[in-house]
Amino acid sequence: MTYFCFIESSILSVPHMEPLVADDLDEAKLEAEALLGQHASGYAAHIVKDERRLTSIRRARAPKAAPLENGPAPSSL
Repeated sequence: MTYFCFIESSILSVPHMEPLVADDLDEAKLEAEALLGQHASGYAAHIVKDERRLTSIRRARAPKAAPLENGPAPSSL
């Protein structure tokens, strides 16, 4: 049976679905991670086979920027 990847997005209410060419779950995880990277608004990828969710991958959060020391003062508009 075919693995499928469902990408959840912050801009779409319905997940994007892609069939995967993977032969096993490890390959499916790699494919799903790559697909998630291609979707700028995607935040999670779910791998499904035979109508059963096998695993989910979440996008790593970007590190918070360190506060500027002695940086410019915020401008008031």
